[in-house]
Amino acid sequence: MPDNNKNNYDYDLGDMIDSAVQFGTQVGSSVLGSIADALEQAGDAMNRANAQPDSFSAWKRRLERKWKNGGQSVGVVLTAVGWTFTGCFGIAALVLGILTAVGAGTLGLTPDEFVALPILTAVFYPVTLGFLFMAIVGMKKLSYFGRLRKLLRAANDWTCDLPSLARKAQIKQEKAYDTVAKAVANGDLPNAAISDDYSTLYLDDSLCPAGTPAPQAAPVQTLTDAEQFNRDGVDFLNYLKICRGKLGIQTDEELTRMQKTCASILGFVHNHPEQLPRVRRFREYYLPTTRKLLDTAQGLGDSETANAAEIRRDITAILHTLNGAYTKLYDTLLQDVSMDVSTEIDTLEAMLRQDGLTHDFDADFKVK
Repeated sequence: MPDNNKNNYDYDLGDMIDSAVQFGTQVGSSVLGSIADALEQAGDAMNRANAQPDSFSAWKRRLERKWKNGGQSVGVVLTAVGWTFTGCFGIAALVLGILTAVGAGTLGLTPDEFVALPILTAVFYPVTLGFLFMAIVGMKKLSYFGRLRKLLRAANDWTCDLPSLARKAQIKQEKAYDTVAKAVANGDLPNAAISDDYSTLYLDDSLCPAGTPAPQAAPVQTLTDAEQFNRDGVDFLNYLKICRGKLGIQTDEELTRMQKTCASILGFVHNHPEQLPRVRRFREYYLPTTRKLLDTAQGLGDSETANAAEIRRDITAILHTLNGAYTKLYDTLLQDVSMDVSTEIDTLEAMLRQDGLTHDFDADFKVK
């Protein structure tokens, strides 16, 4: 009698597991099928709307709707379904793994009955990894379309300067280039083209000049590190000048001080190019980060919310800290040169004394 109850219990457990797997598969297939039908209908509707947009802004809105109904929706589905079934199958795999580790004797199962548990465990784990991979693919697709939407919203015309577009969208240039190149190749930016030197994005390929080979223009644009630093520095100083008058009196004071200090550093490095390695981090990190913070502050507009006020206050405070750091950097550069100058002066005076040329000059200097 006990053996029969045990067999009934095992049979019910197996049926429950099989039913759960079948139910999950049917639900997943149904959800994916319904979404696929909806996406197909949306695509047909977009194809029927063959009228050309009357303006650049209308074209941008139409393209965003196309992304939302197309690849972006697929990313949402892959992410949602992937994480949902990763959780379901992951929990099931974990439970089965624990039961397998406990052993047949503890569970009161015969070896023939127990063999189903490790088999199910071996099946559920790769299934869980498969759904996890689906979720990761969906998240990457969402991230890609998120960057693409930022770039599109930052564009103001059919012809865009890619470095400026990336800076305005607050995306790293390398990421922006990769995203745009992928969008053009995949057709997510229809009828778009990129210049050979990756400096310009043409959202209408008819505007792309034909027969302009980039290799001929590249040597003309090649700059030394010192020249590039000077160009970046001048661009930053002009940016600081533009920011003044937009972020409040206290921030304007910090910007004025920063403009003066940075101009001094630029002038110093221009006269002493051998000091360029000493300002590498200043050039590659501090200046771009400062600019990004100021972009964030200006992006708040005239908002008077508590969070906006806190962000402005924090940015003004870090500008004060940066000013102190830039001043210290300039003093350090001057100190190094001062030591070199002192050495040169000592050597020069020693040679003058050796040649007997300093006595009269020293006396004249003392008299004066």
